[in-house]
Amino acid sequence: MGIDYIATTVEQTAAFTAAVSKPGALTRCVPSCPEWTVADLVAHLGEVQTWWEHGLRSAGPVPDEAAVAELAKPGADLLAWWRERSESFLATLRATPADSPSWCWWSDNKLTTAAEVAERQAHEVLVHRWDAENALGAAVPFDPALAADGVREFLQRFLWGKPWSGPEGLVRLRATDTGDEWDVALRSAQPRRVPVYPEVPASAVVSGSAEELDLLLWRRVPVSALTVDGEVELVDALVRWTTLD
Repeated sequence: MGIDYIATTVEQTAAFTAAVSKPGALTRCVPSCPEWTVADLVAHLGEVQTWWEHGLRSAGPVPDEAAVAELAKPGADLLAWWRERSESFLATLRATPADSPSWCWWSDNKLTTAAEVAERQAHEVLVHRWDAENALGAAVPFDPALAADGVREFLQRFLWGKPWSGPEGLVRLRATDTGDEWDVALRSAQPRRVPVYPEVPASAVVSGSAEELDLLLWRRVPVSALTVDGEVELVDALVRWTTLD
């Protein structure tokens, strides 16, 4: 059975809300997002969910930036604003048919479906839930299957950016808990995911749990936290190259 991305988004949003609502949480620094406090994290995720709510409502055209900006202004009560914004987003996500069109940034024609928005937002809030809980001392581990899906989703949507200028080679990501593997070819134009052929040697093999690999790609943990066999500089270059904005 596949992942229910709407249910996952709801579940992870609730966990995020529980974490940031703890006494004193908003002023805590977020180690995984340098120079941010938990309050900044709340404001960011509220803006993200507001943007995608408008994307779903617009059913294709780019969301109205002025309208989003107005709604994305936190009021004096940050947590009340966050709850209102997240509840509105989740209600829209639940009510929108899975095949309804939505604006996106990851396809050539800038169009996707509500189902893919749910997928993207499930992983967005998963990582930020980890950010918040980690800032407070201890983050609940990712479900391994969800973490492995997060690696797949990252490689599908975030291998883009400026032309690749680093060394060429093949980086293999190996999840030691789920058995999944992903290959990323580093070429002169742009890194891209390629099929895994075990008989083809990789320039570097990065081994760790699916959660560790997911967090590595999101630059939440350093390369040194995982096991690398081969050219570590290739892995460093790939992690630094991706565009997370």
